[in-house]
Amino acid sequence: MTDMTNRDLQDTEIFKVDGENENMETLDQGHADEHPASPESFRAASYFVLFIAGVFVVNAMETGSYRTPWPVAIVTLLIGLGLFGYSWHLQSRAKTKK
Repeated sequence: MTDMTNRDLQDTEIFKVDGENENMETLDQGHADEHPASPESFRAASYFVLFIAGVFVVNAMETGSYRTPWPVAIVTLLIGLGLFGYSWHLQSRAKTKK
């Protein structure tokens, strides 16, 4: 226990429980085969952002501009519409590849 506390905290080696060095290459396995996000996940994110944008627009209309400024509501709406359009684009590309 005392030799563990005396080790340099900046040491870059990774140790297993039994004290053997772990190969750093094993930590990066599996990242090369990652699939891009599906159109459904972008569509769900766009629905969420569009809901928040709707809340911002209603809040800006009801209270004036002192709670939610109009530029925030408009930018949020544009981000939601952009996500929706991108999910539609990904879906059409996936259909043409099949």
